[in-house]
Amino acid sequence: MKRWEVIVVGGGPGGSTAAWQLARAGRKVLVLEAKKFPRVKLCAGWVTKACMADLELRPADYPHTIQAFESIYVGYDDRLRETRWREPASFGIIRKEFDTFLLRRAEAAGAEVREGARARAVEVGADSVRIDIGGEWVEGSLVIGAGGFSCPVARVLGDLSDEESVVLTQESETEVGLDLLKKIAPNYGVPELFAEPDFNGYAWYFTKGAFLNIGVGCLGKRPSVHERRDALMDRLKRSGRLPSGLELTPFKGHAYAIRRGKVRKVAGERFVLIGDAAGLAKDFSGEGIGPAVRSARMASEVILGWFAGRAELSQYAKQITEIFGADEEGLTDKIVDRLPDRVIHAVARLLCGNAWLRRRVVLEGAFGIG
Repeated sequence: MKRWEVIVVGGGPGGSTAAWQLARAGRKVLVLEAKKFPRVKLCAGWVTKACMADLELRPADYPHTIQAFESIYVGYDDRLRETRWREPASFGIIRKEFDTFLLRRAEAAGAEVREGARARAVEVGADSVRIDIGGEWVEGSLVIGAGGFSCPVARVLGDLSDEESVVLTQESETEVGLDLLKKIAPNYGVPELFAEPDFNGYAWYFTKGAFLNIGVGCLGKRPSVHERRDALMDRLKRSGRLPSGLELTPFKGHAYAIRRGKVRKVAGERFVLIGDAAGLAKDFSGEGIGPAVRSARMASEVILGWFAGRAELSQYAKQITEIFGADEEGLTDKIVDRLPDRVIHAVARLLCGNAWLRRRVVLEGAFGIG
């Protein structure tokens, strides 16, 4: 059996970034990806400037769809308010293009990539990790779990709990055509975010290149995410953003954990979890690409130190706590949980309605835009 130094389970932005970092440092890396690329990935699809810096990628050098935007609209109570920056604040991308680009970059750096290879079992021994990919076992010194919310490494090693805070989404991305999009979108190329009436989530309408991405995400089951999706569709049709006869790609759903309350174990004996597998999506906004890439870089640096005998994998867990927050409910969460809905809604309206708070707290804080 061939022995790898690092096995990465999941070839999304986090997994491919970790593989790229480790392979270019000379480590023997195997990436196991259950899908065949390019594959459709549900995501509103924007990346922040900080994320692009972490990827060491200049927008001008990226060869696929990339929509720079210098403003963003936030809507609530049927009102849209614009926030502007003096330069591009973030960039819209198409995930099937973006993820493929990053995975191929890891491959070019020396990582071996096996697509269509689903991890079916994970076993950690005294000196190795073994993974069953369907009749074949691969072995490495350690494993990086980068397979998203349902990552098999996280299921086996991450101490998952029913007490996790989980966000549910419904999304659709359709190649509509540039000319038509510019006709129907009142703010073409600029994301529009719409707070849910109960402020337990938000919806979006985002045009980028020839593509339209719409969706909704929420915490809680009432109203259900499907009911919220239907209400969004009605609003968009009434506003003219979805003209009669426009056929969309069918909506699909996915889930992700946020770092609130009980969270996942992100490191242990011969494993680390990154990105959505570690439950690192940003609270409220759900932005996951940036945290996935940032955690991949952090994990890679610790792993390189581990191989050199100067670091322990537990250092990664400490760094995650320092940057993404502690693994227990904080004082702010406890206070918010006890506030009446009318108070929470009043604060949310203030955050959305006040120009300074909307920029600093909502967009630059929760979303990382700017």
